[in-house]
Amino acid sequence: MRDAALGVGASKMQMVIHHVLPLAMPGMLTGTIIGMAQALGETAPLLMIGMVAFIVDVPSGPLDAATALPVQIYLWAENPEKGFIENTSGAIMVLLAFLAVMNACAVIMRKRLERRW
Repeated sequence: MRDAALGVGASKMQMVIHHVLPLAMPGMLTGTIIGMAQALGETAPLLMIGMVAFIVDVPSGPLDAATALPVQIYLWAENPEKGFIENTSGAIMVLLAFLAVMNACAVIMRKRLERRW
């Protein structure tokens, strides 16, 4: 495709923008989503290595510092108080919903951006 685009007179920039990127975009999106799903699913290494600098306070707003959601789920699950069962369940549902939405977006974008020659 590169040689064909360059052969008909396209510049290198036009070749990359019009031919290489559209053909590579579905693969790049799939790799990004797989990486995000793996990062969300690997809670154990995060808990073993990253627990040194976690934030104990519950954030009061969306711009406040917060810890990763799997760490927060782990901290809430360890708490013996009755009210933290709902918090833990809600956080797990938010994590699963985020993962499902990201996977759905990846499938939709991959289908829209996929080109067949």
